[in-house]
Amino acid sequence: MEPRSAWRANDLAAYDAACEAANGAIAALLGLADDGAMLHEHALAEASAIRRELVEVDAFNRSALETLLARMTSRIAELSGPLP
Repeated sequence: MEPRSAWRANDLAAYDAACEAANGAIAALLGLADDGAMLHEHALAEASAIRRELVEVDAFNRSALETLLARMTSRIAELSGPLP
């Protein structure tokens, strides 16, 4: 386990960015479900998993925040692309 850093202002900015990305991914999922592009049950299950991951991330661990942000950004790109 990485040592925890002292809370810094840029850590807060990283956590806020991760929150915004998670919210964006959830909004994209729910939008696709509302448009009929995916089942509501699947959208809600993934949205719940995203929210749980955000709540469980160690906000003092910059690496974990950056990993979460990258994953959410990638998922938003997938959800915004052409549907299969």
